[in-house]
Amino acid sequence: MLKSFLVTSVLMFFIIGCQQTNGAALPGSNQLDQVKEIQMSKFEELGSLNEDYRETFADQSQLEVFQKALTNAKRENESIKKYDYDIKLNFKNGENKALHMAKNKKDELILKYIGDSNATYVVSTDKSKDLIKLIY
Repeated sequence: MLKSFLVTSVLMFFIIGCQQTNGAALPGSNQLDQVKEIQMSKFEELGSLNEDYRETFADQSQLEVFQKALTNAKRENESIKKYDYDIKLNFKNGENKALHMAKNKKDELILKYIGDSNATYVVSTDKSKDLIKLIY
């Protein structure tokens, strides 16, 4: 009896602890001030980074546009079948992160870390307008 209670408790703790709720910030958004450049390519395949980059953003004013949008991304369930771009964030310390990006009909940006399960993050229309002007 005690053993089954412990197993159930551990499983419940694991399930609850691993769930991320809607409205949560984009993971790593607190590191965006450490990005040295952003490379962008056309989206080809879900879960895969297209490394045929068509554009690189390294100017501080461009990076600030990305930072403003990405720091305001919030977790929401958004069903996207085809993204527009892959973006790779290259950090000053040599690390990088890659995301798929799409613009929906409401001019919101939808983001998904490449390789992440189904978690999508939405940048509201008012927070995404400058980035949309820059890349679309």
